[in-house]
Amino acid sequence: MVRNPAGAPRSEPNPGSRRLTDDRGVSGRTTQPPDQLIGTAVERPASNGPKDEGLRRQILARVLLCSALAAVTVSAQAQPTAPAPAGQAAPGTSLNVFLTCPGCDTEFLKTSIGFAEFISNAAMAEVDVTITGPEAADREWRLKFAGRGRFAGRDRALAFSLPATGTSEETRLEIARWLKLGLAEYAVETGAGAQLDVTFRRASTDVPPAAQKDRWNYWVFRVGADTNGNGEQSTYNRSYYFNASANRTTDNWKIRLGGYRSLNRSSFQVSDELTIKTRLSDWSAASLVVKSLGPHLSFGVTASLAGSTFSNQKRVAQFAPGFEYDIFPYRDSTKRSLTIQHTVGGAFYDYETETIFGKLSEKVAQHTLNVSLGLRQPWGQAGSSFVFTQQLTALDRTRLTFFGNLSVRLAKGLTVNGSGSYARIRDQFTLEKGAASEEEVLLRQRQLATGHRYSFSFGFSYSFGALSNVTVNPRFSL
Repeated sequence: MVRNPAGAPRSEPNPGSRRLTDDRGVSGRTTQPPDQLIGTAVERPASNGPKDEGLRRQILARVLLCSALAAVTVSAQAQPTAPAPAGQAAPGTSLNVFLTCPGCDTEFLKTSIGFAEFISNAAMAEVDVTITGPEAADREWRLKFAGRGRFAGRDRALAFSLPATGTSEETRLEIARWLKLGLAEYAVETGAGAQLDVTFRRASTDVPPAAQKDRWNYWVFRVGADTNGNGEQSTYNRSYYFNASANRTTDNWKIRLGGYRSLNRSSFQVSDELTIKTRLSDWSAASLVVKSLGPHLSFGVTASLAGSTFSNQKRVAQFAPGFEYDIFPYRDSTKRSLTIQHTVGGAFYDYETETIFGKLSEKVAQHTLNVSLGLRQPWGQAGSSFVFTQQLTALDRTRLTFFGNLSVRLAKGLTVNGSGSYARIRDQFTLEKGAASEEEVLLRQRQLATGHRYSFSFGFSYSFGALSNVTVNPRFSL
């Protein structure tokens, strides 16, 4: 009988297995699988000396080595290859895509487009896709496809529009559909090409698209209201906001009409005898009308009527026509633009209280020069602007503002981003006369004199590891 190390009896080996023993009674090998020898003690004749002991150690070492190698081999052969999820291409056959789309539901896109892998390392991408959403009331979404590696030089651009009443679900479905259409050209040349097909959904109406007319004549209307509040035992804050807009965009005309009203109230109980209450109010009604004069030039007129208790402005009316020239064609605005805009106009100011110059109202003439640069390229995006404003009736009243932002991929997985602004201010002619109280300063109830204003931010991100893992697991999403 053979015993295990713990001494418990166990059955003899299968009769079909025989043990080979040399003339000294030492086992040399067995036909049992090597893994059955591990942890098994076999009764042997007494040792015949140091030579027998050394030989037994060599044989035991060889047996253990063979057992380990066999276990590794069996484990490797037994390891299954995970099948590709339903609707997904087999590993190594899909198209590597680097997607830039702020606000997009990327997890939905990953699960909806099975022939593409959306990776986080731009250096590994075969196609770089940039999606930009509508600007202001513009309903057009734009998709830019840039080929990389074997697809270098094959760049494409698509655009589609959505109704102003479209839901978020309808939006993400349309983004996925147009993204599929744009990627299909590249994916057909990958291993997933054999599984691609084209489906056509016939429209529910027999009227040709060209014959369909927009009953709203391209006008889009919006109204909105918002209120929020918070508080504790001794403080509270309430704010109210209302806005409305009407916009129309065509190839030749751009019209923006809008307005808002905002009110903020707060209360702070400092002690049983002292409670500080604040109220800030501002409102505005503005319009913009732009006429296209060609691929590079446009003419526009702005007009507004506004008021702000913080800025000591009871009523401010402004009117300013001007021209804008884009060094690049306007049609390239999704990837590059360099615009020069100049407006000249007048303004009427009616103040809440007397200003530091002893005015309760006044008229001014002013002009504004605005130069803006915008770049959206495979290496990232960057933008900057320079704005100079000057009163024509008082040339020393000026304001110079710089703004810049960037997000650049410096290397594989490494991205830096930052933004900053600086304003040189020499035109605070609307400031309220007299010193500000301590409460007004601490609670930001009144605009204070300053010669400059600035802000900045900077950061970086570095990704490494399995950057091409496209698995979506929504469990415990917080």
